Amino acid sequence: MKDIIRLSLLGFGIAGLMAAACLIHPSVNNYSEPLTSDELSWIEFCKARGYDMHDNRDEVINEFLDTWVGSVEEEHVFNNLPAQEV
Repeated sequence: MKDIIRLSLLGFGIAGLMAAACLIHPSVNNYSEPLTSDELSWIEFCKARGYDMHDNRDEVINEFLDTWVGSVEEEHVFNNLPAQEV
């Protein structure tokens, strides 16, 4: 009889752990979001030119934009953006 009780408690314990594991919110992970193509392009540009990827100086951004090659549709949209006031 003690063995049946012991096995039952073990079974309930395992079932409880499995239920708890299923209830853990899926956003609790250490994975970062995948990088967008824009972010990858900027990172590769910075690696190739020896810039820090957090360097947001105007001359670095302008060099990136001068060397950027997009699709015809992207270039058309980019060229039609309104000018930014400084």
